[in-house]
Amino acid sequence: METLKYELKVFVDQSSSVEIEEFIPVFHDFIQTQQLDELLIDVADYRHVPDGPGVVLVAHDAHYTMDLAAGRLGLLYSRRRETHLSRRALPNTVARLRSVWQCAFTACQRLATHPALQGRLRFHQDELLLRCNDRLRAPNTPEAYAELAPHLTPFLAQVYPGQPVAVEHRREEASRLTVGITTPGAAAVDTLLSRLAALPGA
Repeated sequence: METLKYELKVFVDQSSSVEIEEFIPVFHDFIQTQQLDELLIDVADYRHVPDGPGVVLVAHDAHYTMDLAAGRLGLLYSRRRETHLSRRALPNTVARLRSVWQCAFTACQRLATHPALQGRLRFHQDELLLRCNDRLRAPNTPEAYAELAPHLTPFLAQVYPGQPVAVEHRREEASRLTVGITTPGAAAVDTLLSRLAALPGA
């Protein structure tokens, strides 16, 4: 599928005890200390929008959003372009998915270990939401899903080896291609990042 505009949402576990406004100073600190391996630009506050984007960390290639869609808080990584040195030559869809997973889970790791949130913020890796934010190249149709599935399924098998992985094409949720992924008993974030770094071509 010829698109680079993938989104991945990692949900916050219900046992967490953080308020959405706490992410504003944390994201500002990310900018000041360059916590992520890309150009971080600004923080936008959309908390006034019901079930909206919440708090957004704007980067040159992507948005990192503490998203409140459907009333469920989670880190939404949304790629917009690929200008960073690590992304300029991604050869195929699997490489692009790996890169999106790495960026999303690295942000989760940095948030969960940030001094202001440590011990109170936990991410629920058992459920993910993948979306192609490209209505032209990736409409939410069976045909578009059939193009993505042969790349997504083997990639997930590598990231979650020996674990049951359920993939669901959610046609009713949006006009953009949307996929729900459940992985009961998914490994911790650090383990997932180690697996991603060890994949061929990483």
